Amino acid sequence: FERDISESAKDDKSAVYPVKEDIESCFEFLLDTYNINSSDVGVAGFCWGVWAMTKACEMKLFRCAVGFHPSIKIESVVFGGDQEAITKKAADNAPILLCVAGNDLDNLKPSQGGALANIIAKSKTKDTGDNDKAAPRCVEFPEMMHGWVSRGDTSIEKVKEDAEAALNLSVDFLRRWM
Repeated sequence: FERDISESAKDDKSAVYPVKEDIESCFEFLLDTYNINSSDVGVAGFCWGVWAMTKACEMKLFRCAVGFHPSIKIESVVFGGDQEAITKKAADNAPILLCVAGNDLDNLKPSQGGALANIIAKSKTKDTGDNDKAAPRCVEFPEMMHGWVSRGDTSIEKVKEDAEAALNLSVDFLRRWM
């Protein structure tokens, strides 16, 4: 998120992954153009965007977060970081809902005792009263393949149903936390 993007960049502290700067530029635009404060903004991410979303929530940049077919694994695979540590910080700072495909990693799946799923479900932001639809959690869509919400073939009825279900869950979640 703010890490060097190449070995040669180690000595050049200006050469960092630009996601944080991009988000801050968006916040400036929202404030300047629409008078919307960053503390009033939620975020949605897809695939690697869920990693960026998690990093941003770790830094308290968003009020709440929804992610589809998450790839938080790039924290460890690409950057050598700790997926559980960033997820814990993120989930303690902002309520998170993740919609997980059947072929996503088991650490995201409650049915598999997934570590990331457990961290999100037990987060400090869990106070939802009687509204279970708004509880921070990972929801599994076991018949879906990674990418089904953003690029699934919705001419297939089951893909269409599960994509709509995931999007409806996200609307309920965002309504509660925004």
